[in-house]
Amino acid sequence: MSLAQNLSLDHLVINVHYDMDRAQRIFEHLGFYLTTRGFHSLGSINHLMTFDTDYLELVGVPTDSVKVRREILQSPQGLDGLVFKTANASKTYQAIKTQGFALTEVQTFGRPVELAGKVKDAKFKTTRLQPGQFEAGRLYYCQHLTPELVWRPEWQSHPNTSHAIAAILIVDPKPRAQAKRYAALANAFVRRGQHGESRVTCQDFELVFVTENEYRALYGTHACSGKGRKSFFGAMALFARDLCQVREFIIQAVDKNAGIQWTDHGDRITLSLTQYEVVIDFIQSE
Repeated sequence: MSLAQNLSLDHLVINVHYDMDRAQRIFEHLGFYLTTRGFHSLGSINHLMTFDTDYLELVGVPTDSVKVRREILQSPQGLDGLVFKTANASKTYQAIKTQGFALTEVQTFGRPVELAGKVKDAKFKTTRLQPGQFEAGRLYYCQHLTPELVWRPEWQSHPNTSHAIAAILIVDPKPRAQAKRYAALANAFVRRGQHGESRVTCQDFELVFVTENEYRALYGTHACSGKGRKSFFGAMALFARDLCQVREFIIQAVDKNAGIQWTDHGDRITLSLTQYEVVIDFIQSE
């Protein structure tokens, strides 16, 4: 069994462990609209920044509960999760397993969502790559059983005009070889970029692979440390409709929060949050 087509991005995950209150405040100051805090049945909490067809998720663990999602605490803070979209988690599980990867069994879980004073359950089916196969972070597939409780117009409009995830950059000692492994997960292909980097082009976003030396040459003081890992998620790129709005919110956020660095390149803006080792490139969309 194989995947019928290359996959779309579902979402990227920023892991903040027990520091959700501060993370929520910072991203709101940066001009993102965050959904109300969600409480997963697995023992984690989250806020979403919902875009056109994908989203950015802040995930953490509650400080006042005995039920704690251990995989969140066992993963480092920062850009930690890459999630592909699937219409059928069970079929995807079988397709990826036949390629020699080890996955967890399909899991169904949810979280309450309040709409117009009524509480409904957002439900999902996921299957995850078992730890140890990809050092950069957690990789999994998500089937939304209730997409209408995630993508809602009132949650998709961000004051900073961000509206889509364009790419994720992955640092690895052997970028070409690693790109081929990720390409197998997305049923996509590897191509060489104009600067020699390896790129995996999926339906609506790209995975970009570089060495650590190339990464540090690109990002300088914005670069993440990697926390001892040879392979890690180094940056993400977001499309914004108006970089002027992005600049205004960053300036305000810097005044209110420590640990924010940014560089204006004219056609893009690089932002780094040192406390979470998160790097974001804002790119002007057409």
